[in-house]
Amino acid sequence: MNKQDYEQQIEEMRQHIDVLQKANIDLINRNMQLGQQIDAYYDVRRRIQMLKELVIRHKELLHQADLRDDDELMAVIETRLEEELPHEDPNFGLKELADFIGVTQTRIIELFRRSSIHKNVDDYLDYLRLLRSMFYLQTQPSWGIAACAQEAGFSVIRSYNRKFQDALGMTPHEFRELIATKQQADNDAS
Repeated sequence: MNKQDYEQQIEEMRQHIDVLQKANIDLINRNMQLGQQIDAYYDVRRRIQMLKELVIRHKELLHQADLRDDDELMAVIETRLEEELPHEDPNFGLKELADFIGVTQTRIIELFRRSSIHKNVDDYLDYLRLLRSMFYLQTQPSWGIAACAQEAGFSVIRSYNRKFQDALGMTPHEFRELIATKQQADNDAS
């Protein structure tokens, strides 16, 4: 290889190096642009997530603000329970009621602490279940006492009988007999 060929190869290599350096600079610039785009994308995603959390929190605050008044909250509870009867499930308790209404368990506990009638959720749910069992005892004469209790949400019949006796001063059987006697007297009078 002569000197001229050698210098030509060197010049070609320099040109090739210049092309590679330029391509490398272009790649670095492109990577920087992509990095900025990725950073911007993640920043937008982070902001969207923050906004979602703020909207959810705002909805919770609005809902709880609507239910700050005990009377309003109790009205919501009574209406929803009357319409949907979730308390007929014996496992329906404080947690389920709070989830059902969309407030915290603490809020429900505070509500019943201030209540003059029912001191806790279990007493209130038992009261509703007793009323429902009375409805079944009256309207479903073919059902047994246990069936009326179970349909109303009581899982232990002995407990139901005791709570019924404490609340009404008579057993469910005596209540049913009283209803039958009253209905017979009404029929005789007409």
